[in-house]
Amino acid sequence: MTVETVQNPESPAGIPTPERHIAVRALIGGGRNFGSVVLLIALIVIFSSTTSSFLTLRNVQNVLIQQAIIAMLTFGVMFPLIVAEFDLSVGYMIGFIAVLGAFLSGHNQGAVVVIPVMILAGVLIGLLNGILTVRVGISSFIATLGVGIMLQGGSQGVSGGKVLFSNIPSAVTKIGNGYAGALAIAVWIALALAVVLFYVLERTPVGRSWYAVGGSERVAFLAGLRTNRLKIAAFTLSGLFVGIGAVIALGQSGGANPGYGPDLMLPAYAAAFLGVTTYRAGRYNVVGSVVGILLLAVGFNGLSLLGVPFWVQPIFNGGVLLLAVMIARAEARKVKVGA
Repeated sequence: MTVETVQNPESPAGIPTPERHIAVRALIGGGRNFGSVVLLIALIVIFSSTTSSFLTLRNVQNVLIQQAIIAMLTFGVMFPLIVAEFDLSVGYMIGFIAVLGAFLSGHNQGAVVVIPVMILAGVLIGLLNGILTVRVGISSFIATLGVGIMLQGGSQGVSGGKVLFSNIPSAVTKIGNGYAGALAIAVWIALALAVVLFYVLERTPVGRSWYAVGGSERVAFLAGLRTNRLKIAAFTLSGLFVGIGAVIALGQSGGANPGYGPDLMLPAYAAAFLGVTTYRAGRYNVVGSVVGILLLAVGFNGLSLLGVPFWVQPIFNGGVLLLAVMIARAEARKVKVGA
């Protein structure tokens, strides 16, 4: 990949050779690390030997279909993380978009309207987050949290504080619960998007550019990258994936609860941070995130089959998130030391 310099009123016409070298190095990922894969395999072996219902086809199918929504949110939070930002609105966003879809369905709108509007709503909310963070200059923590709280109010307002479940289009419920072969349609969607994301992030200039912005925004800017546009695009894509996740969530539940969503943010971030320890050590990546999603799912599903109470799930998710952040920080330090 070649890095071009551009004239910009906020920067010099070109950059010195050492800075160009650093910018190019920022586009190169860390080394391979498959420790999480080993842990995942170990958990599968342990739970398979302790409960006979763990490795059955029905249980595997249930685990995968339940994680399709988490996968969408994980891909959503991953993009802002790649450019060194946070999106704390994703949980509120998926709840609001699901309520919006259920509201439209209740007013006799079919899938041809409901699905595009839900996805477009996610894109527009993500775009708003990006503009508030990049153009207005508000910290992504504050901007996305503020937007999220507004969306929570919007969910209550649109739904009237009630669960909406009338006239959900059959196409939506099929996306959420239907099967194509041995896997659910929602799982196929998640897998297809994971493949596309892997290619974009690992094999295209724009993917390398996002990583460069996250590595050092100033160096990326001096190298000629349009950092503001890249960051806004990252937030917009975050909203896109949350919108898709909302369609799946509405289809799976057959309705929308105005309180749904915020508790999904923790496992999404935990999976994304776990991804830093896998495949491309020290940076957020699709392969690692998928492993993180499966690790969380297998861990809690196995514990549930062993009879742990329901309240263990938030403790499990929160504990894994803290552990994942600590491991991610350690991996980032290793990459910096080895750079």
